[in-house]
Amino acid sequence: MLKLENVSKIYVVGGKPFYALRDVSLEIGDGEMVAVRGRSGAGKSTLLHILGALDTFERGDYWMDDVHVNELNSRQLAKIRNRKIGFVLQDFSLINHKTALYNVKAPMLFNNVPYRQMKSKAMQALCEMHMESQAKKDVVNMSGGQRQRVAIARAIVNDTPIILADEPTGNLDSSTAAEIMEIFKKLNGEGKTVVIVTHDDAVASYCHRTITISDGKIIE
Repeated sequence: MLKLENVSKIYVVGGKPFYALRDVSLEIGDGEMVAVRGRSGAGKSTLLHILGALDTFERGDYWMDDVHVNELNSRQLAKIRNRKIGFVLQDFSLINHKTALYNVKAPMLFNNVPYRQMKSKAMQALCEMHMESQAKKDVVNMSGGQRQRVAIARAIVNDTPIILADEPTGNLDSSTAAEIMEIFKKLNGEGKTVVIVTHDDAVASYCHRTITISDGKIIE
């Protein structure tokens, strides 16, 4: 379970506080598939970064299962990210001039996976995405849909229970976007908790429920 209680993220702009998030409280249960919607600048990505332990906040509390995330140091935060969370981003965030296999192996370098096991685990993740035939191809030479499949393979290679996706279909055509959402739906069906930031009604329709955020506040 992911649980935020009265979380505020505050920046100082021109000497005045700016609330990227203001007193946000929410719970996301294990195995849920949730969409986070809102206009540009509403605080969606900030919320996702906090859920992913990528960003700190000034007020409130965050629990990931029974772990009080507020109390973790930077090393502990990195450890919980590697073990609990897989990230999928709109721009893919792949190493362009490296192969699909190399990109999928990368998270295991930080998760104490024995080197001799990395290739087989990476190939298994690519197989789940039907990308095994592209394992030795540089991702820079792939289509957007193929690159996103590699990014999802990278997100699941450590068998993390949580997947956080920030506009994962934003750079894809509608047909490819539907294919990617079917992958997320399948992963959710296998028990993974999936949280997707999106502006797209079609994407949100795949999710169990939608959280709407505006001006840093949850309004629905």
